Amino acid sequence: MSTITRPPTVLLIDDEDDTRSIWGMVLELAGMNVVCAGTGEEGISAAITHRPDLIITDFMMPGIDGIEVCRRVRADERLRDVRLILWSAARGIDAKGLADLVVEKPVQIDLLLHHVRRLLDTGRY
Repeated sequence: MSTITRPPTVLLIDDEDDTRSIWGMVLELAGMNVVCAGTGEEGISAAITHRPDLIITDFMMPGIDGIEVCRRVRADERLRDVRLILWSAARGIDAKGLADLVVEKPVQIDLLLHHVRRLLDTGRY
Protein backbone atom coordinates (compact mmCIF):
# COMPACT_ATOMS: atom_id res chain seq x y z
CA MET A 1 0.00 0.00 0.00
CA SER A 2 1.57 3.29 -1.06
CA THR A 3 1.15 6.63 0.58
CA ILE A 4 0.80 9.51 -1.82
CA THR A 5 2.14 12.76 -0.51
CA ARG A 6 1.56 16.03 -2.22
CA PRO A 7 4.10 18.81 -2.63
CA PRO A 8 3.58 21.65 -0.16
CA THR A 9 1.62 24.67 -1.34
CA VAL A 10 3.12 28.10 -0.77
CA LEU A 11 1.14 31.31 -1.19
CA LEU A 12 3.36 34.23 -2.18
CA ILE A 13 1.79 37.67 -1.61
CA ASP A 14 3.76 40.61 -2.97
CA ASP A 15 2.77 43.72 -4.91
CA GLU A 16 5.89 43.56 -7.11
CA ASP A 17 5.31 41.52 -10.29
CA ASP A 18 9.00 40.66 -10.70
CA THR A 19 9.28 39.47 -7.11
CA ARG A 20 6.29 37.17 -7.51
CA SER A 21 7.58 35.85 -10.81
CA ILE A 22 11.16 35.17 -9.73
CA TRP A 23 10.45 33.81 -6.25
CA GLY A 24 7.49 31.82 -7.56
CA MET A 25 9.81 30.12 -10.04
CA VAL A 26 12.44 29.48 -7.33
CA LEU A 27 9.86 27.83 -5.07
CA GLU A 28 8.43 25.77 -7.93
CA LEU A 29 11.90 24.56 -8.92
CA ALA A 30 12.33 23.51 -5.29
CA GLY A 31 9.32 21.23 -5.70
CA MET A 32 6.53 23.33 -4.25
CA ASN A 33 3.15 24.30 -5.62
CA VAL A 34 3.01 28.08 -5.72
CA VAL A 35 0.00 30.38 -5.71
CA CYS A 36 0.64 34.10 -6.13
CA ALA A 37 -1.33 37.20 -5.18
CA GLY A 38 -0.54 40.86 -5.82
CA THR A 39 -2.39 42.42 -2.88
CA GLY A 40 -3.18 41.52 0.70
CA GLU A 41 -6.90 41.20 -0.10
CA GLU A 42 -6.17 38.85 -3.03
CA GLY A 43 -3.84 36.92 -0.76
CA ILE A 44 -6.47 36.36 1.93
CA SER A 45 -8.93 35.19 -0.71
CA ALA A 46 -6.31 32.86 -2.24
CA ALA A 47 -5.46 31.49 1.21
CA ILE A 48 -9.09 30.59 1.86
CA THR A 49 -9.42 29.00 -1.57
CA HIS A 50 -6.12 27.09 -1.72
CA ARG A 51 -5.41 26.42 1.96
CA PRO A 52 -1.62 26.73 1.61
CA ASP A 53 0.86 25.10 3.94
CA LEU A 54 2.86 28.32 4.15
CA ILE A 55 2.32 31.97 3.26
CA ILE A 56 5.09 34.41 2.42
CA THR A 57 3.76 37.95 2.54
CA ASP A 58 5.39 41.27 1.89
CA PHE A 59 5.12 43.85 4.66
CA MET A 60 4.70 47.02 2.61
CA MET A 61 1.82 46.76 0.15
CA PRO A 62 -0.97 49.10 -0.89
CA GLY A 63 -4.26 48.40 0.85
CA ILE A 64 -3.77 45.97 3.69
CA ASP A 65 -0.16 45.39 4.65
CA GLY A 66 1.58 42.17 5.62
CA ILE A 67 0.87 42.56 9.34
CA GLU A 68 -2.86 42.78 8.60
CA VAL A 69 -2.59 39.73 6.32
CA CYS A 70 -0.97 37.84 9.20
CA ARG A 71 -3.63 39.10 11.63
CA ARG A 72 -6.48 37.95 9.37
CA VAL A 73 -4.88 34.56 8.72
CA ARG A 74 -4.40 33.96 12.46
CA ALA A 75 -7.99 35.05 13.17
CA ASP A 76 -9.48 32.66 10.58
CA GLU A 77 -10.08 29.24 12.08
CA ARG A 78 -9.55 27.60 8.67
CA LEU A 79 -6.09 29.17 8.32
CA ARG A 80 -4.88 29.49 11.89
CA ASP A 81 -2.24 26.73 11.52
CA VAL A 82 -0.74 28.00 8.27
CA ARG A 83 2.93 28.92 8.66
CA LEU A 84 3.67 32.62 7.95
CA ILE A 85 6.80 34.39 6.76
CA LEU A 86 6.67 38.18 6.71
CA TRP A 87 9.33 39.68 4.47
CA SER A 88 10.31 43.24 3.77
CA ALA A 89 13.04 45.53 2.56
CA ALA A 90 12.35 47.57 5.71
CA ARG A 91 14.53 46.79 8.69
CA GLY A 92 13.46 45.94 12.22
CA ILE A 93 9.87 44.90 11.45
CA ASP A 94 7.90 43.84 14.51
CA ALA A 95 5.53 41.08 13.44
CA LYS A 96 3.67 41.41 16.75
CA GLY A 97 3.87 37.64 17.26
CA LEU A 98 1.68 37.04 14.20
CA ALA A 99 4.34 35.67 11.81
CA ASP A 100 6.47 32.60 12.41
CA LEU A 101 9.48 34.36 10.90
CA VAL A 102 10.47 37.82 9.66
CA VAL A 103 12.93 37.90 6.74
CA GLU A 104 14.66 41.01 5.46
CA LYS A 105 14.96 41.45 1.70
CA PRO A 106 17.10 40.97 -0.20
CA VAL A 107 17.44 37.38 0.88
CA GLN A 108 19.63 34.70 -0.67
CA ILE A 109 17.81 31.88 -2.41
CA ASP A 110 19.35 29.11 -0.33
CA LEU A 111 18.56 30.94 2.92
CA LEU A 112 14.89 31.51 2.06
CA LEU A 113 14.51 27.89 0.93
CA HIS A 114 16.10 26.77 4.21
CA HIS A 115 13.57 28.86 6.17
CA VAL A 116 10.66 27.58 4.09
CA ARG A 117 11.66 23.93 4.41
CA ARG A 118 12.27 24.24 8.12
CA LEU A 119 8.84 25.77 8.74
CA LEU A 120 7.18 23.17 6.53
CA ASP A 121 9.03 20.29 8.22
CA THR A 122 8.72 21.35 11.84
CA GLY A 123 5.76 23.72 11.86
CA ARG A 124 7.80 26.24 13.84
CA TYR A 125 11.01 28.16 13.65
